[in-house]
Amino acid sequence: MQRALISELQRRSGYPCVTLLVNTTRGEWLDQTQQLTIERLISSADRRLKGDVDDDTRIRVVEALRRLLLEVETVTCTDALALCASSGYSAVVKLGRRVVERVVVDETFATRDLVADLNRTATFRVVTVSEHVVRMLYGDRHRLAELLDDRWPLVREEDQSVASWSRAVVHALRAEQRRHAVPTVVAGVERSVHRALGAAELHTIGIVHGNHDRSGWDDLHRAAWPLVEGWIEADQMRALERLESARSQRRFAGGLDEVWTLAMEGRLELVVVEDTFAVSARVLDGRLEPTDEREAPDVVDDVVDEIVEAVLRHSGGAVIVPDGSLADHDRIAAVAR
Repeated sequence: MQRALISELQRRSGYPCVTLLVNTTRGEWLDQTQQLTIERLISSADRRLKGDVDDDTRIRVVEALRRLLLEVETVTCTDALALCASSGYSAVVKLGRRVVERVVVDETFATRDLVADLNRTATFRVVTVSEHVVRMLYGDRHRLAELLDDRWPLVREEDQSVASWSRAVVHALRAEQRRHAVPTVVAGVERSVHRALGAAELHTIGIVHGNHDRSGWDDLHRAAWPLVEGWIEADQMRALERLESARSQRRFAGGLDEVWTLAMEGRLELVVVEDTFAVSARVLDGRLEPTDEREAPDVVDDVVDEIVEAVLRHSGGAVIVPDGSLADHDRIAAVAR
């Protein structure tokens, strides 16, 4: 679900798109300090927009941000929040990791922290499969929650044959994978698991053996998370290996300037960037001129965000790796198409 929301944010464009990033306290309401921080960021966005856009647009964006603040005041928090607003769209994204608190005003929403959060919290699913019940759960680093609606759990009817039940399971799993293409851990006895894996076209990253028709959400999370965590680390390693392979194929790009140019031209298949790498810059004749004047109207708050968003917009991939992983490549590298 988070992945779908981020994809929607990445499709939105047009100045001004305002993103506020603020740290919160997991499991608690916004406290007074956090509310004041958000209000301060909203005021900063208001000042930056004044004289930069017409007053009607500025007022619509600021009012949308204030409505989002009222919305988040009524729900418990995670580790951070992203409040996103333009003149015709607004959304809140809860994040499972801390952020650098700031306001970003640009042509697109700042989604690199959101992409990094997906990599860290690893939105994934657990499917429990048996001869009688199939359950669907979604989770992140901290928890799993079961889908309970008119589709799930899938329960076998008393007179339903094995073949009919198998077809129904495969059809339901394929449909869910099309709706939400996320990594999957399958839990169940060997016979049921292999039947599901053989035809359902899931992106399966691991198997938890045994009957889990009645297993609790916490127990399933404890069993599945080591598999997901291993997959995250392997995904990062695969990205670094793809960079090395790209060297011999003359498809490697390294350093901010080269990666920026190729990303803007839609010529990157994969971008790999260190977690905290960020650069404010002016774009002059297609070239980057880094600057400390982050809030100046003609400055791109973070060109690394722009690169990630451009690559994803052109159907490429982005992987965030730990700081120090790309020390030899100025903290950012890519595989060209």
